[in-house]
Amino acid sequence: MLPAVLFGGLVAALAALLIAFTLTSRLADRQFDLARLSERQSAAVTRITTLIDAGAPPPALLAALDETAALIRAEQRLTSADELEAARVTAELIRLDQLRRLALAPQERNAVRRLATVIEQREAREVDQARARLVGLHNRATVLATLLAALVLACAGAGAWLLAKRNRQLHDEVIVRTRQVEAVDASRRLFFAKTSHELRTPVQAIRAQAEIALAAPGLPPAELRETLGHVLAGTVSLGHRIDELLGLASADNGQLQLRREATDLAEVIATARDECAALARSVECTLAFEAPDQPVPLRADARWLRQALIAVIENGLKFSPMGGQLGISLSLTGDRATIIVTDHGPGVVESDLPRIFDAFYQAEAGRSRGGNGLGLALARWVVEQHGGAIRAANLVAGGCAVTIVLPLEAAA
Repeated sequence: MLPAVLFGGLVAALAALLIAFTLTSRLADRQFDLARLSERQSAAVTRITTLIDAGAPPPALLAALDETAALIRAEQRLTSADELEAARVTAELIRLDQLRRLALAPQERNAVRRLATVIEQREAREVDQARARLVGLHNRATVLATLLAALVLACAGAGAWLLAKRNRQLHDEVIVRTRQVEAVDASRRLFFAKTSHELRTPVQAIRAQAEIALAAPGLPPAELRETLGHVLAGTVSLGHRIDELLGLASADNGQLQLRREATDLAEVIATARDECAALARSVECTLAFEAPDQPVPLRADARWLRQALIAVIENGLKFSPMGGQLGISLSLTGDRATIIVTDHGPGVVESDLPRIFDAFYQAEAGRSRGGNGLGLALARWVVEQHGGAIRAANLVAGGCAVTIVLPLEAAA
């Protein structure tokens, strides 16, 4: 900020000096014209004095007087804007008229000579003053030109320095952006590899369970039911993964439009829990849901809010131990609804907590347990579109809690 201000100050000073130099140049031109007129007037008055001393006839004397009057009028036009100079020139015209009247009277030769001498002396002083002013203007112009050149060099130096600094900043930004793009590209490649695995895994599981059922037509009903339960869990999980892919792709492109309608938040959570029941049974985990007795009305897109909750619940089931329990709670605090999904798994590395909601990021534990890192990213997008917030935190006793806070007045 400071270099830019200094550069702006230099430019302003340069502009001021340019204006001053231009005005000085114009003043010097005017003063040069006045000096030339003063010299010509002095020469004309000297010629009048010579003619008077030589006893020249009146016509010759009048011609010299007319020439001098023309020069004084030319000076008057140049000095019309300056009251003092205009008064001085007017006085010169008055003295010249007096000289004209005296010159026509032969008996006034002595008076004519005295007046001509006075005029000649005044013109000589004017010439000296004009020359002195020209010297002063020359010195002033020299100083201004020197300052102007110095400021031009200073502006050029400051501009070059600012340009070099900006180029360095752009270079650094390009390096940072390039690294970011490379990181995103690497994450995307990993994402596509993980996604293909994530989609292929339930398909293979479904196929394996179906082949078992077909290969043993005499399976007891209990075992057949268990096999079909695994098939159902796999198809449900596969459907959720596809929904997450489509939803997140639409969200990134800005095409996903939420349709807010009056709904019961407790009912949305219960539906999401039921959607995850098959997966919970397949990992031998129970789902516990606590909610207020009364409905929790709000205007929201029930479909996408349910999908966000499914992603959070399935993420918790993925890290829950066999035979464990996943807790889901809904509570109200003033104008906010708080949903907490708690698992009893290994928890999340502290450094990973801020990033587990990124679309192409997986914590180390997630890489070993499968998953593509999409579900939580979609959950964050949906929650934020409803004016809420989502965060994750490790529990002291072990496990992780994902908290969703929705402002009821914003969604209502």
